Amino acid sequence: MLTKLQKDTVSIGILSGGKSSRMDGNDKGLIDFYGKSVLSRIINIASDFSSDIFVVANNNLDKYRQIHPNIYTDILTDYQGPLSGIYTALSKCKNKKLIILPCDGPFIKDIYFKSLTSYESNKNIQVVKTGNRLQPVYARIDSSLLKNLEKFLQSGERKIDKWYNSCGFDEICFDKNTDMFLNINSKNDIKENEQLIKKIYG
Repeated sequence: MLTKLQKDTVSIGILSGGKSSRMDGNDKGLIDFYGKSVLSRIINIASDFSSDIFVVANNNLDKYRQIHPNIYTDILTDYQGPLSGIYTALSKCKNKKLIILPCDGPFIKDIYFKSLTSYESNKNIQVVKTGNRLQPVYARIDSSLLKNLEKFLQSGERKIDKWYNSCGFDEICFDKNTDMFLNINSKNDIKENEQLIKKIYG
């Protein structure tokens, strides 16, 4: 029998610390469609699964706080990739388990959180896989790995896959609903996915 993680045993960290260079500097975490905030939608879905939800962001902090009060900046200065955001999230999470996802995934559904809160594993990391591709910023991580990641970063390493491999992880395979892992990283991505955007936000 599957044992679902309860709201007070799992934290959810939304990673929004990137440079948004392909969005002409516009913060991907603050994007909205048809007047609806992507970040607000993610938080609304996540709130059914955790009482500890926060955002890791490095710019436009006042605007982020208008959407959600729990905003943290990267502990490591000079944006150093997603592992830096994960390190901050592990440092700030209040529970034994941390679920992460990026702010630029506007199509996320509740099945993502249902799957990650109900997956049983003896390993400390579970990473989403769609087809043959790992989705490394969609994962569940045990907060006990904080010191491990700290040492990894101190060694100069920044590759997320390398850290996952060093710790060992399970793959959580999604054969359906794979469109929820599409990311919006550029204006071209918006154009290519305008029908899906309209379906969800229009």
